Amino acid sequence: METDSIDSVKRYNNHLTLTADWLMQSIEKGGGGSCAHFSPLLGWSKPYPETTGYLIPTLIRISKFLDAPKYSDAALSIGQWLLDIQSQNGSWRGGLHPSAASEGSVFNTGQILKGMMALFHLTGDQTFLKAADRGANWLASGVDINGLWPAGDYRASETPSYYSHVAWPMLEVWKSTQSTSQRTAAERFLDAALERKLQNGAIARWGFEDEGSAFTHTIAYTIRGFQESSRLIGDYCKYGKPMEKILDFFVKKSELTNGRVPGEYNEALVGNKNYVCLTGNAQLAICVLLMEQQIPDLRLVNAAAKMIDFIGSVQFSSRLIKPLRGGVAGSYPLWGRYMFMRYPNWSAKYYCDSLMSIASRLELEE
Repeated sequence: METDSIDSVKRYNNHLTLTADWLMQSIEKGGGGSCAHFSPLLGWSKPYPETTGYLIPTLIRISKFLDAPKYSDAALSIGQWLLDIQSQNGSWRGGLHPSAASEGSVFNTGQILKGMMALFHLTGDQTFLKAADRGANWLASGVDINGLWPAGDYRASETPSYYSHVAWPMLEVWKSTQSTSQRTAAERFLDAALERKLQNGAIARWGFEDEGSAFTHTIAYTIRGFQESSRLIGDYCKYGKPMEKILDFFVKKSELTNGRVPGEYNEALVGNKNYVCLTGNAQLAICVLLMEQQIPDLRLVNAAAKMIDFIGSVQFSSRLIKPLRGGVAGSYPLWGRYMFMRYPNWSAKYYCDSLMSIASRLELEE
């Protein structure tokens, strides 16, 4: 490995340790789960089951990456908490805990499946697989003939395209259960959402609202859901290749902005340059690196590194304010439109994921 790459990997590992320790703070303050976010104005929030769920695979990966068992121990602890709050029908409710929601949440349940499966693979404990199977069956039962979820969404309109990020964990469960209904329901949604793909590579309804701009956070959710689903069914051409055009757009944006990618885009791919959605930056970098596994090209690695490096350049690292040290804001500047004045646990989670992905890729150049 060249000296520049060695230095970059060391820098990435330093940021990883810093951010991982912030995540541990969010768990210590969470009363069982991980706090959704920290606000300099309001302090730590209540725990968030959805993001606690998909934080688990990250903690397990960090534990192996840094050879530090405390992170996998934390993953097991919050996993048990999620088991304790699972509904009788297999779902998990939406919002912060305790939740005021009366029914299960499609998206939140999908994200928690990732944690259940990661713990099953770590421990071999069937309890986690059974919980995931129940959750995936609940999700499968809610898909209609059009491939959509008419209930269990936080909004009443048509299922958003970023629910590809639900199909992915359903397929993760299917790989272990071989349940035909789980795979069929997941692919039915993916096929329906893929029909929304526009000529410019964008996918309609990929944001929190049906119209207007979408944060790069949900744009990356959409893309990665398709990529990971392709990996799981063993067919890159079906769902992975259709993401190449939009990812090439973001590769060019990263190159032109030195990683400072605008925080939101409409379906015409016109961006809002007033802020960066930092979690979206990390997520897009991961998506680019996943594409590079199929299309080896150091240009893609460089574009991903630029997005990751921008996050590191604005991360709070001072020891003066412990709840901020190692956190990753929703937006840069902090008052940007995404997660205004807050440090979400998922920003830190995806930054950790991106750091491990880029460091692992650079080590291949040795």
